[in-house]
Amino acid sequence: MNFFLKTTNNTSKVCLIGLILIIVSVGTPLSAFAKPLQVAIVPFKVNAEKDLSFLKDGIVDMLSSRLFWEDKVSIINRQATEKASAAVGGPLNESKARKLGTALGADYVLFGSLTVFGNSVSIDAKMMDVSGKKQTLTFFNQSQGMDQVIPNINLFASDINEKEFGRVMETRQAAPATGPSSTPTGQAQADVRTHPDKLIAGGIAGGELQGDQKAAPGSAFMTTQMAGGQSTKFWKSKSFKQRITGMAIGDIDGDGKQETVFTTEHTVEAYRYENKRFTKINTLAERNLDNLIGVDVADVNGNGVAEIYVSALDPHRKYVKSFVMEFSGKSYAEIVKNTDWYLRVVDMPQRGNVLIGQKQGLESPFDKPIFELVWQNSGFDTADRIMRSKRANVMGFYLGNAMNDGSEAAAVVFDKLDNLRVYDSSGQQIWKDGEKSGGTPHYFELPDHGTKDDKNYAYYPMRILIQDINKDGKNDVITVKNHRLSEILSYRKFTYGEIEVRNWDGIGLAVLWKTRKLSGYFSDFGVGDFDNDGKDELVAALVLKTGSVVTTKPKSTLIAYELE
Repeated sequence: MNFFLKTTNNTSKVCLIGLILIIVSVGTPLSAFAKPLQVAIVPFKVNAEKDLSFLKDGIVDMLSSRLFWEDKVSIINRQATEKASAAVGGPLNESKARKLGTALGADYVLFGSLTVFGNSVSIDAKMMDVSGKKQTLTFFNQSQGMDQVIPNINLFASDINEKEFGRVMETRQAAPATGPSSTPTGQAQADVRTHPDKLIAGGIAGGELQGDQKAAPGSAFMTTQMAGGQSTKFWKSKSFKQRITGMAIGDIDGDGKQETVFTTEHTVEAYRYENKRFTKINTLAERNLDNLIGVDVADVNGNGVAEIYVSALDPHRKYVKSFVMEFSGKSYAEIVKNTDWYLRVVDMPQRGNVLIGQKQGLESPFDKPIFELVWQNSGFDTADRIMRSKRANVMGFYLGNAMNDGSEAAAVVFDKLDNLRVYDSSGQQIWKDGEKSGGTPHYFELPDHGTKDDKNYAYYPMRILIQDINKDGKNDVITVKNHRLSEILSYRKFTYGEIEVRNWDGIGLAVLWKTRKLSGYFSDFGVGDFDNDGKDELVAALVLKTGSVVTTKPKSTLIAYELE
């Protein structure tokens, strides 16, 4: 009997302890038992004329101490990280960083570079979620002198703690005057997904120029890095129920006023901004069966009237069927019909507008060489070869003084994988971007790989411009970066796009400033006196909806940025 009572009492105690444990565990957040997030910090690549390798250790130590959070965030052993990085091999990009992180069992991989050129110091870094569920947090800063390195590393660590781990740091330091741009690859979700109508402070009043605005997080465009704070003006057109595929600015009727010409999938449209209104002049051409992929406007044949050069494909995207139009005084007539050249115009200060062209190769639109084309009677003929085969497609090619060394023969191109490259006048590659940019949905259908279901598509590159856009006496390279969500056969899904203005810094084409990210993708852009006020604007075509999904319709708009 006593034994029974003793057993009962012990059992009661056990049950009571168990009950307490259950209550405690229910009342305790699950995060208290969660495994700390694992972060792999890869030693930064240091680019400098003198030995600054000691900075590798310093930067890793700084980031490790600022990101470590007891029971929440752990830093993977540096030796293990370096060993895994060596196994991956080559310059680290997001794809290789994901492999590295997977091998280490990391949740995040942090990597980047420090570049010192003269007194200019730039930091370019990324904090990447290995699972791919979160958008990559990017950081870029360019400053003068080494004394800004520590404050900028502190700033980046604070951004990571706040945006990735929800940890607000009391010691967060303000950005230096030269201002870093620290944003996720998709910006904040509200930034990326917001309709352009809501992106400009104060709204957009039906296609009229807005007042002066400082570039800020609430603006459609923002200056970053070396550009400092600029006063900006914005304009947005009404929405078009078409998918704009290309655009150009020029005087197409010889009246001294600039028109905006854009191609949709099957039409060529002309508009003019006048008296604070963007009005349609006419539909210049309708090609309901053909696919129009690009347009340029320039007086290359020297008769005083600008021609309209349209690059186009047949209904099945298997043949090139480009054409050229010109104003006859009463109407716009085709002066070149169904030519098999891809056509682009480059503006070279010492020569003026130069027409360049390329024919389609058997295996890729990049296969054939690029030639200068000259007018002969009612058409054009080849002159000098300016780029040998298998390097570029003329749709993503520009020739000019990109390095500000006095040479107009440097070529800036997008390769077939959308990596930006620079070639010198002898045809030698002198720089390649380690990350993809550009990106368009336009494709050419190559011969099948043996079966009907095994389609073979080649995508065209994005336009490139070389121009002194900020009037500082140095040429800038203007490109687009459309961010891809998926790529399945002929269907590319873009989430958002941004326009980047780059400048040669002695090492490569560094980003000088960029527009803020906008939902959709940029299909083309141009620089010209869009609104006939005597000043140039940067004008871009933004596709909001492609209309490729059943029950949806395409939707595009034009956005203009006043250059001052």
